Parts: sequence; structure tokens; C-alpha cells
Amino acid sequence: MRSGYGPIGLLLVSMIWGRLFPREIISLFSFIKREAYSSALMHWHGKYYSFDGRQIRFYLIARTVWIPITDIERIVEPKLEKHEIEALGFQYGKIPEQRAMGVTEGGLLQLLKPRTEGGHTNYKMIRFKRWLLASALVNVKRLPKSAIKNIH
Repeated sequence: MRSGYGPIGLLLVSMIWGRLFPREIISLFSFIKREAYSSALMHWHGKYYSFDGRQIRFYLIARTVWIPITDIERIVEPKLEKHEIEALGFQYGKIPEQRAMGVTEGGLLQLLKPRTEGGHTNYKMIRFKRWLLASALVNVKRLPKSAIKNIH
């Protein structure tokens, strides 16, 4: 094959294939699009939420909601103290099947309690707690079973 015939030959072959197999080609592109969407988004489905522009990940593992401590530290004011985290006991630790350290839903509510109740309340923390209880945690817990198995 001499140079110069490559692009023309490719064009002719693609036109012939397009005439012979139009449905198959269209379904192939549809399949590629669905698989790309699924592989890009289903891994994230139901895990990522945002509060005031800051991302928070939620993991539903064995009916327990886990939140990475790094995500919590970006939002909670005043900053978390080491003794607060240690006081959580079993509600703080390595998130099952993940590499990150985190707290359970109960542990997060325990961390928010002194920030939302009493004389030194913080309006942002009150909003955060309301958002957690009314939107985020409710949605994470009611994910369909098909999405839960993809969350692991």
C-alpha cells in the first residue's frame, strides 16, 4: 500500500461498515456512553454531599454511616481537639473497607453537641446539624440496595 491511500481507504471502509451495520454502530456508541457514565458516577452515587461549598463524604457500611474525619475538620468550628476525638471511643476509627479514619453518625452528633447547645453556640454549626439531620443523613440511609452495594 502506497502512502496517501491510507486515509482514503479508511474513509471508504468506514462508509461501507456504516451502511452494513448502522444499528450495531449506534448501539455500540450508546453502550460506550452508558458504561462511561456508570463507571464515572456510580462509584460516587450517594457518597458525596456539599455543605457551604465544602465536600463531605458519607459511607453506608453495614447500616452504619461513616464520615471521614478530614471532611469534618474542614467544617466544624471551633477546631476539633484531640481529646474530643479520643472521647468518642468506638465511634471513631478506620472506616471499614476504606483507608480513611472517620466517625460514625453518632460520633459526629456527639462532636456537634457542645457547638450547637449551650451558651457558646455557633450559627454555622446549628445550620450544619440541621442540614445533616434533615437532608444528608436521611438521603444516605434511604439509598436503594443497588446503590449500597456500589458504595463499598
